[in-house]
Amino acid sequence: MILMELLAIGVQDHTDSVRDRFACKVRMLCEKGIQVDMTERSTGPLTFLCFNLRDTGRGIPPGQRDLLRYHVASALADVILLDVAKELVTRTIRDRYPYFDEAERQKIVACASSALERQNGADGRAADVDKESRTFAQRRNDVLFGVLDYLDTASCLVLDGFVRFRLKGFVEELREAADAAVDDYMIEREYNEFIRLLKYFVDIQEPRMDEVHVVVRPGGLFRLLDRDGNVVDNDYLEGVAPELVDAEVDYEDLLMSALISVSPRKVILHFGPAEGVTDTIRKVFEGRVSACPGCRLCESHRAKAHLPASSHTDQN
Repeated sequence: MILMELLAIGVQDHTDSVRDRFACKVRMLCEKGIQVDMTERSTGPLTFLCFNLRDTGRGIPPGQRDLLRYHVASALADVILLDVAKELVTRTIRDRYPYFDEAERQKIVACASSALERQNGADGRAADVDKESRTFAQRRNDVLFGVLDYLDTASCLVLDGFVRFRLKGFVEELREAADAAVDDYMIEREYNEFIRLLKYFVDIQEPRMDEVHVVVRPGGLFRLLDRDGNVVDNDYLEGVAPELVDAEVDYEDLLMSALISVSPRKVILHFGPAEGVTDTIRKVFEGRVSACPGCRLCESHRAKAHLPASSHTDQN
């Protein structure tokens, strides 16, 4: 019986991960009756993982070669997508944004990795992504076919060199993902600082009202009412024309300004979480906000928005 070396994969980093993934593939092929062995040899800083098929004297069926090549390529695609990608994103953030500390870098890397590893949902439908972004499965297929194409004419592949020279588009996509994650992190940090500042203003003020009800008027305008249903006098909301809601005026900022100006002890929301401002109000007026379980004001809002009654429940 002769062992014929068909493929050799050279790795410098991620050796344990590559070895483990290859070992799983070897076991699976052996269970299918394909006699394949994996051996190792070292050449300088590289460890070569070599795949050998056993020739019993009648030659190796072409189908076995193709099957081995596919499973090696599949394992490499997983290593590139899950291990190499994270390393490249980490390196990009470290090199391009040296002013972030280690904790911040870890958060940004996690954000970028999460976006890159986005897969189909549990129900089998593709996850929602922007038109210009790609799912994990699409990205993996591109890498897989790239490896298969390379192994179709070569029996030796060095992982680092292959990624650097044959997957330039993929590497650029990782850099773009890192940049996007930095942008998202900066926006989130600025938002959290904004919330912290608003909470400070709320905490230092003496409450001017015990209770304020926030309702939605026709056209998406907000209105503040006291516990008796009277309009709360303020200069932020009542004079705003409906056509300004979708204009440059940030009407939700005006609502926050109005609430902070009256600084109520309790804020009751008469609309559901679909309104984008809900989360901000809850964070700024922490411990003071509740959702109305249902009343005439809620019914009026539901009728205008054509929402079912079940969409408004107590969120405390």
